[in-house]
Amino acid sequence: MKTSFVPLLVLSFSLAVADVSLQAAEGDLKKAVYCHGFKEDDRSPKDVAEFFKPDETVYLSIELKGRPKSGVVAAKFMFREDLMAEAKVDVATVNKGVIFSFGEDTFVSFDMKTKQPMPVGACYRADVTLDGKPLGQFPFRVAPPKEAIPSKLLKAALAKGADEDHKPVNETHEFDGMDKVFLAGAGNLGLSSWLEATWLVNGKVDDQGTRSFTMEENKENVPFHFAFIPAGGWPAGTHEVSLQLDGQEVAHEKFTVKVGAPMAGKTKLVLDSSQLFRDDGKGEPGKEVKYFTTDDTELHARWNLKEKALAKGVQFVWVLVEVEGEKSQVLATADVEAAVSDQIDSSLTAKEGLPPGKYRIDLVQDGKVLDAKVFEVK
Repeated sequence: MKTSFVPLLVLSFSLAVADVSLQAAEGDLKKAVYCHGFKEDDRSPKDVAEFFKPDETVYLSIELKGRPKSGVVAAKFMFREDLMAEAKVDVATVNKGVIFSFGEDTFVSFDMKTKQPMPVGACYRADVTLDGKPLGQFPFRVAPPKEAIPSKLLKAALAKGADEDHKPVNETHEFDGMDKVFLAGAGNLGLSSWLEATWLVNGKVDDQGTRSFTMEENKENVPFHFAFIPAGGWPAGTHEVSLQLDGQEVAHEKFTVKVGAPMAGKTKLVLDSSQLFRDDGKGEPGKEVKYFTTDDTELHARWNLKEKALAKGVQFVWVLVEVEGEKSQVLATADVEAAVSDQIDSSLTAKEGLPPGKYRIDLVQDGKVLDAKVFEVK
């Protein structure tokens, strides 16, 4: 089992743009309004929006009471719990020298434009704060394009397989521990609509099983299927799959596994030994070494287990411990994809090599450090 370090998830959204006119409150929110633009003279909202289309710019106007002399207003635009964009503005930089005037409020404006069309649904919100204190969470909705047909689930069933047309094969609600479980169905799916399947193992979501797709055209009675088996197989018990259409649940199926897979749920790692390897020139572990040199740009580490186990909830943390002129810091982290194995590999790419000094690799499971391997770069 191997893990490599990759960049953090990059969402295809541009940063929100913030602006402010006159200025604001003693900390009190007066109004939050989504709109299709701002007035040029005072940046107040115009054309109030009930929803946005997938390719439209999202405009948010925050109206605060009065003209504060200081304060930072920040907005985070969220898709469910994923950050799309954020921006902030310090009202003091604009309000400096402005004489307080009764009856005048402050409008702080934000706008966000996505690089790709936003998925349809009511899964969005803006979290707005003033000096770090919540002003509110403001939801908004993305409506289907004008040319999209209405989306609707027509049918869904659990099965042990699916044919080339995505139709279910051997429909059932009972499975063996090593069975891949299929959820097959059909629906009328409009442009920009999306389906997502989430699998729950003994009541807990297994993120490895979450899959989704978005429609790039209108299709009626289009077949589809999702399939999943957890790393190590299904444990005995009752499990579930939830199907969402545009962020709303449209199907929820339960199924049972009477005899669990032998390795299912056995996540305790019993460590045996650890090793360091120089790269073989092809991105794989080569010669075993006791330390690395400044010329090494691909560093490999391996932990051997005394027995096979399901490596779940495991993370590697590469740490700079002691280097001249540098503070101790985390260089990179990587989550290990859950799988059954008797060894766990990790690799770190340093394009120009690491400077001489002392380093450490932490092997972490469920937030607890199982082992820490110290090494040097010479």
